[in-house]
Amino acid sequence: MSSPEQPRGQNTRMRKMTASANGDTDETSGLTTPRSCEVPLCSSYENGITRIPEETRLRDPEAYHPKAVCIGPYFHSGRNSPSFRRMEQHKHWCVNRLLERSNHSLEPLVQAFLLRLSKTIKTKSFQQLYAKPVDMTEEGIGMMLLFDGCFILHFLLRHDPNKGAEHEYWTKLDAGLLDHEYETLQWERPWEWSLVAIDMLLLENQIPFVAVRILFDILKTEHDKAVDLTACARNMFNKYLPAGMCTSTRPIRCQDVRCLLQLLYRSLLPNPKLHSDLMKTPPKPPRTGIDPAKKLDTDGVRITRRQQWYWWPLSHFQEPFTFLDIVFSHGKVRIPQLEVSDASIQLLQNLIAFEKCYQGTTSHVANYAAFMDALNSDHHDTELLRKRSIFDVQFTPAQPELSLRRRCKQDVDPSSENYLSRMMVDVVLYKEARASRKKTQTPISDTAFFAVLAVTAYVLLAFCWYIVS
Repeated sequence: MSSPEQPRGQNTRMRKMTASANGDTDETSGLTTPRSCEVPLCSSYENGITRIPEETRLRDPEAYHPKAVCIGPYFHSGRNSPSFRRMEQHKHWCVNRLLERSNHSLEPLVQAFLLRLSKTIKTKSFQQLYAKPVDMTEEGIGMMLLFDGCFILHFLLRHDPNKGAEHEYWTKLDAGLLDHEYETLQWERPWEWSLVAIDMLLLENQIPFVAVRILFDILKTEHDKAVDLTACARNMFNKYLPAGMCTSTRPIRCQDVRCLLQLLYRSLLPNPKLHSDLMKTPPKPPRTGIDPAKKLDTDGVRITRRQQWYWWPLSHFQEPFTFLDIVFSHGKVRIPQLEVSDASIQLLQNLIAFEKCYQGTTSHVANYAAFMDALNSDHHDTELLRKRSIFDVQFTPAQPELSLRRRCKQDVDPSSENYLSRMMVDVVLYKEARASRKKTQTPISDTAFFAVLAVTAYVLLAFCWYIVS
């Protein structure tokens, strides 16, 4: 695959561009964007893109390591390995195509991007975008952010839910009618895009989303005015992620997105409309965990799958939900279906790690995993949940029992602010009320029952005879 043209003396120009971006020279780029776009594109970088704690990584190193594409500096040393070489070439292709569609050239793009990024983060060091030291030069980090950012931007634009005037262009491109190299990449190993989508959501395989936004602001065309990058990302999530991990449609401002993994996390949070009473104080202190599924079923609490309605008008009256939206009503615990596969377990591991690594983040995914483990205590519970279509187990061969706690290889004990606490208390209260009603009911013997039935029949026959006569 071809890469963007790199004229002689490019290293010298790159150093000058970096110096210009850092404010050390008076050179400016001929590629400009409106000043109105220079509003703060990110709120805070006190906590940059972080790394997995070593004790967590050692439990399952493969869960946090990309398989098809390297994004960001933490795996930079392996970019030239056979596993990643294909996508590294594709990054150059993406830069070329974005430049072509916007009628720009590489050199002005580099200078404008570095200048905008430096102004946005309000620092002279790109190292501060990451929480841990990065063994790369400032120039290397800047160029890495540009090529990785163009790769992500092109991938997101391909999944714009409202392709509009460029629908024909993207359709033909995906069909391989516009570019032979892209056709080869698209159809030679189509399954690879699912690996790419998962890799782009690993905790350490991230770049600040502000870099993608700046590139989009510079390279967008007149057809891109209505494009919402968060909507593109969600459409991509829903296409490639395991079944059951569909995202919500709640609006998320683009400038509030730290990285793609954070966008996925926010898109999976429980719907506040469905859990408006979660912050109310429970009538009694919540219990830790919940009874196993088999015992709940025996006690009269039915476990059912919560389904999304797709037919209008039913879908019009249903609030969207994610796999975290577990509800209890009328004696039924309704749980959305989750595909249990290597990909979904890997995503759960990275989402739980994200909750642990970033301050101010909720523990909803960890609480969900702890709840499902308490519900699924042995292979009998697993079989029940599979029959009720709550677990769609994709492992081959299927495991006799399924523990998210063991498969995630992380401590997923419920936190003190468990979003499922109120629901678990409601289940306990329902069981107590049901048991109390059974105790107060007076048992009726078979003889008394038939006596009452005979008297009732005699009264009805007498009434009918009276009417006829």
